[in-house]
Amino acid sequence: MLSACGGGSDNGGPSSVANSADPATVIDISRHPASVSGTVIPPATSLNDSSGAVWTVKSGVIYRANVKAGFSQDVISLLWYAGKIYQQNVNKLWWVWQNNTWVVSADPRPATSSGSSTSTGSTSGTTTGAASGSTAASSPASTSTGASAPSGASSTSAASTGTSTSGAPGMPFFGVNEHYAYGGVYSQTPLSTQAATMVDLGLTGIRQDVHGYDQIDTLAEKVIPGLGSSVTVMPLIDAYPWDDPTLNGKTPTESSAYTYAYNMAAYAATKLKGVPVVEFGNEYDLDVHNKRIANDGVNVSDYDNSTWPIWRGALRGYYDGWRSVDTAGQTKVISTASAGFLYLGWYKGMLTGVQPDGSTGHPKVKTDIIQLHWYSDGLDPENTWGKDGTNYNVLKILHDAYNLPIMFTEIGVNFDFTTQQAQDYIMKTIPELYAARNTYGVVGFQWYELYDDPTGDYGILTNSGQKKAIYATMKAAVQASH
Repeated sequence: MLSACGGGSDNGGPSSVANSADPATVIDISRHPASVSGTVIPPATSLNDSSGAVWTVKSGVIYRANVKAGFSQDVISLLWYAGKIYQQNVNKLWWVWQNNTWVVSADPRPATSSGSSTSTGSTSGTTTGAASGSTAASSPASTSTGASAPSGASSTSAASTGTSTSGAPGMPFFGVNEHYAYGGVYSQTPLSTQAATMVDLGLTGIRQDVHGYDQIDTLAEKVIPGLGSSVTVMPLIDAYPWDDPTLNGKTPTESSAYTYAYNMAAYAATKLKGVPVVEFGNEYDLDVHNKRIANDGVNVSDYDNSTWPIWRGALRGYYDGWRSVDTAGQTKVISTASAGFLYLGWYKGMLTGVQPDGSTGHPKVKTDIIQLHWYSDGLDPENTWGKDGTNYNVLKILHDAYNLPIMFTEIGVNFDFTTQQAQDYIMKTIPELYAARNTYGVVGFQWYELYDDPTGDYGILTNSGQKKAIYATMKAAVQASH
């Protein structure tokens, strides 16, 4: 019985033995960055998880940070894949490490053409050619939510439409926000109808937000295929640090936020392979756990020093987790999560390793694209003013500081604008954004949003699908910008 399962207990399953305290010498993400997804022992002699722990196998027994990881024996393979640790025993049975115990699972890697799972890996820290992002999964492993991980989305669902740019190849320049996960009009309106509306408007890039493993599955298996190839989805994935179930209500740390984000991002990369761009996190600088931003937010010192490391950990984890699977950089990653406007200090601190207390030398957040949010009360992103009357060209400041492409992942009209003011803003702003491609490296925008919903009446259409007066204005502005 013991050799017929990944571990042993009275009921034939592995025992639930938690690790002892992690030795500081082996739990260190800076010394032991997570291995590339698909790393397997053997041929590797060790592998690292996203917390900085080193895993090894000695005489068929698994060790995490030099401490036995639960109960195991006769182990022939130890696999790090999409943010999880898997073991295979001599009887070809699989288990996944979950909540400090081994849970019955299966080989999570996609099937090969011969019907068997891939078995090639890489030594720790090297790039692997394993098909970790393939779209046809066999015998999926359990996710952290307890549900089975179904097969991924077809790469054809991320087909390029519209105008692409060098900073976000395959992503249309003109786009719109949607919220299928919210329910209501976005889940009740046929996806084909939504896609047809977006094509008519010329807004063929779609920012769709998801907030957990089950919503990632729905996006990959239902939403993207249902929308069809005439539009292109940019997922927004938010592994909100306070939602981490392993914390049991405790306050997140930089390490816990990193691990939670890393694991979800790695999982998403296996399910959403082929999307041109993926965004992580949303307006973390305005989160309710933070102290209020001081002044205009243009300085790093304007932000809450106590929560800063948590957000930095999440943003770092997102990038590293996705790249652990997408090692070739096929998908461009956005990992800045700012509310935009004049919050320039947020970008500076996160991207240069500076903290609000003035300390330097902290880990730097990586991103391929700078995201920016902008609404009509901010006036013109190339010509706006701070509280003290200082004039700012936000696009020039971001472009000159980081030399990265810029994408407006939210831009819209505030409620205090009349219909005429909204129409005037659209006709002025959309052509300006398109013109800023060459001047400041703007690679696109997603208008906020397609339909009115509980977040507010920001939509181009009502929550019953009726066209507003700005519908024709938006369509004309997009057509005039080409």
